[in-house]
Amino acid sequence: MAPPNPSLGLCFFDNQLFYAVNKPEKQGVLARIGSVDFNFDLPGAILRGDEQNFPGVQSTISRLKEKFGIDHIRVLSFPSQECWTTFPKVVYDKPDEREDHINILMQGVDRSQVEPTWYNLSNQKYKFLLIRNRNRLGGLRKLASSASTTDLISDFEIGSRWSAHSDVKGSFMTVGCFHDAIAVSSFVLGKLRGATYLKFEDPEDLPYLWLQNAQQLSWMEGLHEQIYVYGARAYHIIDILEPFWEDEAASIIKMDSLEKMGVEAEEKSYGFNLEAAFPAIMLALGD
Repeated sequence: MAPPNPSLGLCFFDNQLFYAVNKPEKQGVLARIGSVDFNFDLPGAILRGDEQNFPGVQSTISRLKEKFGIDHIRVLSFPSQECWTTFPKVVYDKPDEREDHINILMQGVDRSQVEPTWYNLSNQKYKFLLIRNRNRLGGLRKLASSASTTDLISDFEIGSRWSAHSDVKGSFMTVGCFHDAIAVSSFVLGKLRGATYLKFEDPEDLPYLWLQNAQQLSWMEGLHEQIYVYGARAYHIIDILEPFWEDEAASIIKMDSLEKMGVEAEEKSYGFNLEAAFPAIMLALGD
């Protein structure tokens, strides 16, 4: 039986594409971790399907596929382009009521373009709902040719993949840093407890936004043994929000080394901030 082909994990921050390729025959081992720099705003070009720049991104991914023999790609989605919310399970259990709530949340969007996905939470009385607008995020799926299987992965799923990879089963939080938002997810005993994202125009507004959201979402101020921070300018987000995390007695961990990630790769040093590649690495690993 032929060995499985490697998987490619992708994420995009500012003008950089970060990628990781696994070695499917070796758990926790990567064949490659890398980045590609562009001279334009990558998320914007992808979301717009920019006629001038989008083909160049596609070509880059096609070269990676060909070089490493990829047939399965996982791409980190942009949280600010999604809808995340929590519902009582009694709503989920009633199809008509469930559909009414989706229509309210996505008012003005053709139902054929609405893609809802429900997730279990640690509190079984509730369900977590992810809604995507296919039109808005269509560019991410078009990045790879039809010959590949391409999965869009939301940022709150990075924590689930981290738990499976690291076997961390206590209470922890992940903070994914994007150019226009931070994605905050809480896990307990390997299960999602809650997730939200805080959109901002200026990162300096985050303390106010954190306090405002924590008033409504008690898990944000719950006990966390670790807070894992990654993505674009993670160091700056830590500087801004660390005072709000210190009271939780959590270890604040910037995912900036292979050792912290619990992975192996041939390269030991990199010409970019490794914490920005962390989502791509998690997406390359596992099933």
